[in-house]
Amino acid sequence: MNARVVERPTSVEEASQLLRDTDGTVLLRGAGTALGWGGPVAGTDLTVDTRALTGVLDHTAADMTASVRAGTPLAELQAAVGEHGQWLALDPPTEAAGATLGGLLAAGDSGPSRLRYGNLRDLVIGVTLVLPDGTVARSGGHVIKNVAGYDLAKLVHGSMGSLALVAEVVVRLHPRPAESVTTVGEADADQAADAAARLTASTLEPTAVEWFTTGDDATGRLVVRSDGSPVAVAVAAAGVEAVLGAAGVRASSCPPAEVPGLWDELARAVVGEQDETVVRVATLPSDLAATVAHARRAAEAAGVRVRLVCSAALGLHTLRLAGSTPAAVVAVVNGIRGHALARGGSVLVRHRPDDVDTLVDALGPPPSSVALLRRVRDQFDPTGRFAPGRFEPWYGRSTA
Repeated sequence: MNARVVERPTSVEEASQLLRDTDGTVLLRGAGTALGWGGPVAGTDLTVDTRALTGVLDHTAADMTASVRAGTPLAELQAAVGEHGQWLALDPPTEAAGATLGGLLAAGDSGPSRLRYGNLRDLVIGVTLVLPDGTVARSGGHVIKNVAGYDLAKLVHGSMGSLALVAEVVVRLHPRPAESVTTVGEADADQAADAAARLTASTLEPTAVEWFTTGDDATGRLVVRSDGSPVAVAVAAAGVEAVLGAAGVRASSCPPAEVPGLWDELARAVVGEQDETVVRVATLPSDLAATVAHARRAAEAAGVRVRLVCSAALGLHTLRLAGSTPAAVVAVVNGIRGHALARGGSVLVRHRPDDVDTLVDALGPPPSSVALLRRVRDQFDPTGRFAPGRFEPWYGRSTA
């Protein structure tokens, strides 16, 4: 991903001028927490580092909105709006590594609170983009010019820097919960799936339901967070324990002093280690147990170690793989992909060591909507200037 030139614009105008005055291929990057996601980006002519596009432009506490330059770290925004008892309801595991608002939108990254609040595209109400030719486009909040027919924030969500540079975002905020309780219990995958289904069908409205393994045992830790007023949280905590008990999970409230460490542990488990291949699997929530069982069997057959983190009520699973050979790891990835695709799911390779990178298909077969995706890309970036290779071969090779 090396580039001959690195530029750090400090404003929308500078970014626009930079792209107008240059040609060749471009890699867009913020804190770099998702640079390895998707297909490998070939050596580019220019890297545009957005981390100088920083700062909270406006926070209207009464309206619970904030306008932010896209290179602003999420943690910085949370600190600024937190002074007013508010937060952007987003808790990705990369926040501690400095993940920026623009990078999180481009990557489509989220965290456990997605269950209650949705992902970032649900929280962005306005966006300013700079297109590959330097054109500035805005939609939503603080509208100056719209690209007719497009909700630009939703369009670039998950585009991984292949359509436009995210320069500014306007986000919807929520009140910071007055109280929070985390309920924890030991559970195997079947119990976790059952408990998640019961919680989803209940009136308890948990903020997050996560299950993760810490070793090779079949059991893992089921973690449920409930937020709200002190009275509501107390009622919810009792209700969660009862629901988990009905699923065969013996659970209790985590002591408050241990809660931050528990969620930090879970975030680190999602990110994984440098020598691991990290795979994101999306399935129906009801497929949790079958997906975990298949992953364990495939890993055991290949001699690969697997660690799992599952957003149990969402059907999102992070698998961390480490094996004796790259080929063994790739065999497990391919097996998991076949299992997920047969059930209408998907698999994205998020991170892998160099020796695995040359062997693995990061994206898998294109979706049925690939023709539409190509038409959108061709309107925004007809020469394939941005992030060449990121969606190869879905988009076809760059002609920039």
